Amino acid sequence: MNDDLFQPTIGARPVVTERPWRPSSLVYPAFFGGPLAVTMLGVLNARRLSLGRNQQLILAGAGLAAILARLAVTGLLGGQVGARTLGTLFGLAVWGLIAATQKKAFRAYQYGDGEPASLFGPGLAAVIGCGLLENLLIAVVVD
Repeated sequence: MNDDLFQPTIGARPVVTERPWRPSSLVYPAFFGGPLAVTMLGVLNARRLSLGRNQQLILAGAGLAAILARLAVTGLLGGQVGARTLGTLFGLAVWGLIAATQKKAFRAYQYGDGEPASLFGPGLAAVIGCGLLENLLIAVVVD
């Protein structure tokens, strides 16, 4: 048995160059912007939290899969089902993965008296920019 009662439970805090966003706040861009917006913000936040390259690639891959699945479902249904609803559902699915993978690193950041950055400006830009791009992709797939 290797129990050391005096060993710290929180390891060394990773060096953070930019303040990260609160992972739970990424639900808003996921809801309003869809999978592309939340994927972009989630990967950037993983980088801000100094998560490993593999975790960043997993998030990017999951986001890409969600975007492709959204386009496939929209194409199969011919635009009959609300594309906005599908975007919200796939965006929330990606957000769930992001929140699960970033919660621990964000808590460690907060325990070191770190304050989260504001997501308002980047979130709004992601919702508008990525929303326009997704709508263009949907228009190409449905036509």
